[in-house]
Amino acid sequence: MEREEIWTEKYRPKKLEDVAGQNAIIKNLQSYVKRRNLPHLIFSGPAGVGKTAAAVAMARELYGDTWAENFTELNASVTPETPILIREKGEIKRTNFGELAKRSFKEDERYVKLSELEILSVDKDYQVKFMPVSLISRHKVEKIAEIKYEGGEVKTSLNHSVIVMDKEGDLISKKTSELKEGDLLITFTSAIENEDKLLEIRRYKPQLYIDLKGVMVRNPKVGNILKDMNIEEDLAWLFGAYLAEGCLSFRGNTSGGLVFTFGYPQEIKAVERAQRILDEKFGLKSSLKIGYSGFNRNKGSSIQIRTFNTQLAKFIRDNFYDGYKYDATTKRTPSFIYNSPLPYRLEFLKGYMNDGMGEWGEYLRYSSRSKENLIDISWLGRISGLNTSCFEEEARVVWKLPSYSYIKSEFLPAGTVICLLDRISKKINLRWRYTLRHQLYHKKSKRVSKRIVKEILSEIKEEKAEEEIKKLSKLLNSPLSVVLVKKIETKEYDDFVYDLAVPGAEMFWGGTAPILLHNSDERGIEVVRNQIKNFARTMPIGNAAFKIIFLDEADALTDAAQSALRRTMERYSGTCRFILSCNYSSKIIEPIQSRCSVYRFKLLSYDAIASRIKYIADMEGLKLTEEAIEAINYVSMGDMRRAVNALQSAAVLSSEIKPEMIYEITATARPEEIKELIKRALDGKFFDALDKLEELMDKGISGDEILAQMHRLVINMDIPARKKVELMNRIGEADYRITEGANERIQLDALLASFCLASSDE
Repeated sequence: MEREEIWTEKYRPKKLEDVAGQNAIIKNLQSYVKRRNLPHLIFSGPAGVGKTAAAVAMARELYGDTWAENFTELNASVTPETPILIREKGEIKRTNFGELAKRSFKEDERYVKLSELEILSVDKDYQVKFMPVSLISRHKVEKIAEIKYEGGEVKTSLNHSVIVMDKEGDLISKKTSELKEGDLLITFTSAIENEDKLLEIRRYKPQLYIDLKGVMVRNPKVGNILKDMNIEEDLAWLFGAYLAEGCLSFRGNTSGGLVFTFGYPQEIKAVERAQRILDEKFGLKSSLKIGYSGFNRNKGSSIQIRTFNTQLAKFIRDNFYDGYKYDATTKRTPSFIYNSPLPYRLEFLKGYMNDGMGEWGEYLRYSSRSKENLIDISWLGRISGLNTSCFEEEARVVWKLPSYSYIKSEFLPAGTVICLLDRISKKINLRWRYTLRHQLYHKKSKRVSKRIVKEILSEIKEEKAEEEIKKLSKLLNSPLSVVLVKKIETKEYDDFVYDLAVPGAEMFWGGTAPILLHNSDERGIEVVRNQIKNFARTMPIGNAAFKIIFLDEADALTDAAQSALRRTMERYSGTCRFILSCNYSSKIIEPIQSRCSVYRFKLLSYDAIASRIKYIADMEGLKLTEEAIEAINYVSMGDMRRAVNALQSAAVLSSEIKPEMIYEITATARPEEIKELIKRALDGKFFDALDKLEELMDKGISGDEILAQMHRLVINMDIPARKKVELMNRIGEADYRITEGANERIQLDALLASFCLASSDE
């Protein structure tokens, strides 16, 4: 049985008659195909009900073998490992698209709206700042471009765009496919300020009292309990020293400690500082041990500091490692360091010098077995005002050395500077081209130093600020600079690529060392101005009278983008038809709605899902009971994609599909289990309800899923309408609080308690 291919694609309807559950709409679309003409269309309705399937099937029937050339969905994105810096609910974190996608996408969604998430971007004044993200998108590609530039690399789809600077000093997008070696990309170095960060250490406190033969006595293994404390200089340095050469020591889950390793005897002062900090800040005593290695076993080469405190060890474990393997390969710079004030970030990097070579203030090379940590250091340095680079086995910081006349954060594009200076040359009291001669002609440089250009601007005759002077001054005083593209390779690829929508900015920083990327799929005006127009203005292929642009999630387009789309629809109506797919047609502006025929797709019925599921099961040789079909229908909630995905996941386990397999794979509780949970609570049996809740959550069922199922069942329960309203209100309140970041277990416990109180009030 072939299961490598995704069944939602394998069994996507090839003809309109195969689209399930939307009979009236399909008849209308078939009449358009028969006449070989159609108006602009809006497909409105929830996910997984056949909107995309109907559009693709109609294109197949209209165009035959040339359907793919005359039908397009436009996307461009970056690969999942692309590093980014985000801020969520006030907390800064260095992550990547893969990590963000894991918690954003469910099943095979293409777009997910996001809230309370910001990404590091740049504003209209060229200042680096966090800006809100509206959605994340993804799609699959067959090829990507691997771009290596000075100090880092990034991988994107061929249609993705990077940001470059034109001769006018404006930031514009340029397709990856049009880049070449020697081009200049935008980067930054900026000392971003943060407030004091509280370290939440108390939450790891040990159990103070234990049950000893029925008597609660103080745990003799517990010494001092550490309190929460603010990050400060000594702590930042100590944490940097741990990242460099520290390790954990655990015995089970009840006894843990830390080991710091330093060079001996050259780092004896660092050893003394670390011991003092452990004593003064944590009240921890430590011991020393000399390590011997090399040819001369009689001469110590390292010295270890050992201290034991399970509370501190657990704090380090949860903040300094990525995953469940706690060794040098999974080390990460903790998020609380990104959130710390600038002086403490710098002190952390000084502590990390224990794993580096060089001198602070000149040139540093940090080594690490963790690739992700090298990227962390690269980004941490950039938001701390340092010029950093990231390589395969090390991260570097450069201030200024004789061999480095100018660091990369000093450079602007020569073409931009010359263009702007040319316009004000009569106002400059020196031969500015002569001043720039070495920069312009030495090794055919494409860049000039900000410092030299500032010297030239200081010679302006008049103080009157003209537009060119304003723009040049803005660039010189901005944190932006440029780096050279060193190599571009096109590689085969078969996976998702991702993008974020950043309204108002349309760009974000990404890469192992940050460069400015264009969010090509940000559902904004640039999509309409560039990609849609480029496709719409070309003539149809073959015997087709028009082409089709299918724009999914059209309700996520900004109002400005929709206005631009309206004009594009008018201009290219002779050669192009638009199909706008959305969840809510009311979010499409009225001028577009009036130009389209609107079709509202409904949730699929039990019969529609059952019919398609049985067909797929027959094709794949699966045994499918009626109870299993009912289970698939229950978990899918009228979404065909969800139903097909559930069937494929179960088929991996067995060719005989049973209901319990469906519930287990989709992490969904049986309806009767949720009914039992609600019944116990309404009967006033609070602790019995808690036991049932514990049982459900032990199966991996999330809190929001439990709430969604409770919502479905309460609506259909045989209880008075007034009580239904009260229970629904309480479910909605719990759902809102969890969405806002509250602890889901506490909220679910409180919800059950409120159900019990509602019962006792009767």
